Amino acid sequence: MAQAITPAALVYTPREPRAIAHAVAALNPAACLARGETLLRPGASVVLDFGEELVGVIELTAEADGATTVELIEGEDLEEALLVQDPFPPDHWYHQPRDILQVNPGRQTLRNQGRRAFRFVNVIVHGPGALRLSGARAILEHAPVTDRGHFHCSDPLLNDAWAISRRTMRLCMQGFYEDGVKRDGMLWIGDYRVEFLCAWPLFADAALARRSLEMFAQCRHANGSLSAVALDAGGHLYPRVSYLGDLSTHGGLHEWVLDNYCADFVSSIWEYVLYTGDTTLARELAPVTRGVLEHLARVDLVAAVPGRTFITDNQPETKDWWGSRAALGYQLAATFGDAAKLAEHLGDSSLAAQCGTWRAARLQETAEKFGSPAQAALRDDLPAGATRSWHAHAAAFLAGALDAAQLQSVHPRLQADAAVRRPMAGFMEFYLLQAWLGAGLVREALDEMRSYYGQMLRNGATTTWELVYRREPGIDHIQPAGRSHCHGWSAGPACLLPAYILGITPTSPGYRTVDLRPALGDLTGAEGVVPTPHGDIRVSLQTGPRGEVVLPAGITATLHLPGRPATTLAGGRTHVFG
Repeated sequence: MAQAITPAALVYTPREPRAIAHAVAALNPAACLARGETLLRPGASVVLDFGEELVGVIELTAEADGATTVELIEGEDLEEALLVQDPFPPDHWYHQPRDILQVNPGRQTLRNQGRRAFRFVNVIVHGPGALRLSGARAILEHAPVTDRGHFHCSDPLLNDAWAISRRTMRLCMQGFYEDGVKRDGMLWIGDYRVEFLCAWPLFADAALARRSLEMFAQCRHANGSLSAVALDAGGHLYPRVSYLGDLSTHGGLHEWVLDNYCADFVSSIWEYVLYTGDTTLARELAPVTRGVLEHLARVDLVAAVPGRTFITDNQPETKDWWGSRAALGYQLAATFGDAAKLAEHLGDSSLAAQCGTWRAARLQETAEKFGSPAQAALRDDLPAGATRSWHAHAAAFLAGALDAAQLQSVHPRLQADAAVRRPMAGFMEFYLLQAWLGAGLVREALDEMRSYYGQMLRNGATTTWELVYRREPGIDHIQPAGRSHCHGWSAGPACLLPAYILGITPTSPGYRTVDLRPALGDLTGAEGVVPTPHGDIRVSLQTGPRGEVVLPAGITATLHLPGRPATTLAGGRTHVFG
């Protein structure tokens, strides 16, 4: 059973602000950065800029000349920190982060009322007393993870995208994998799946992943399905920050089932085994996994309700969650494929055969209902005039309904059609990029990554945003105080660059065997490290492709280079190729 990770088990590191981003009626506003005094009389304010997204508690060193009220408004960007009025109605589930501190006269250390995620802190003095601010810091907190993976290439933008992905994942790894450290602070299945795939090549995490999967399994329903968010297992930050109420009390959100997230759970079990080699957990959770599979086999694609029983993205016309039935159908097929491999590994040939049957049925049903992905004619819904999306075509490839040549063939037609829906949310962008890279569309995928993550970086991102709406440059299309600018499901470069540029992919549990398929695309060079249970794999590449790979003992690799026969590489050695 999952054991709680208490706040005492986290890592705490002090961070000081780097600049003053904004000030109103403050005397010597920058003095507090150098242990001088910034005088804030009633009505004055100063915005501290910590230079990067942080997660933790805020501490202010100050002296009040009388009883006074201090308000702290935390923001992931300056726009949010300057929103002095909470834009949400009283009954809304989310409210803008802020703290009200009642301050007594004298010199003291002020602390906000709970853990926050922020870059900027707006310190507002309401009076009646004035405040002399002489110091500030944040106490950064996250799970005790250690950097092991590394990636660097000839494109600085992609290096920056990888770097902000690493920062995001470190901040989103707390007592479990959190989805949005500012807003939700919850353990969601769909977020977890991408987060684990991104965290492994960075930190080789198994402990937090194991705990998260155990927590999902505790939130099982009578029909075999799982709650989309593991609230009943304690998968929430609160009540350390209380604006969401007492989430330890069972309620509506605790019961929400998303069929695509149930599919993510099954695939996540296989991916956990594949990366960590930990078969014990898969055996322990086998009854839960079987129940989820039986639930997924009963899913009716016609009766499914987009935005309620499954989601695939956020869309600009509704500013709400939306679903492609075709993408769901193909995801179910892909999950049955993962489940078949997991069952075979666990020695359950009967279940493996059943999963193969379920997979074949879903592939046939989805093609019959929604059109041919090989002809770029895959619709998101049943009507003949329904939208088409990259979501559905990427899912078709990942399910094996399209091969690499077919995806390469339909790519130009889908890209040229402005009506084809494109991902906004980071988790769907992850699967799009995974499909393109897997199909050999490496240059195209790198350009897509430059577009998606370039928009964040051009707007000062130090962590990855929940979603990006590229038709409005600089806008992530969520209400200013409701958006999430530190969202682990958008940390795709941390996984995809090592997996597809360096080309390091496990092909059996625990990296006993790996495929090496280096592919630079339009890059002139790349190098990096990917951790495994046996030690680190090191790869350096130059155009050609040529390069060097260092394999730890216990791993056998198969090297695939264009136009050459596959080559077996033994572990415990350095291999030069090209």
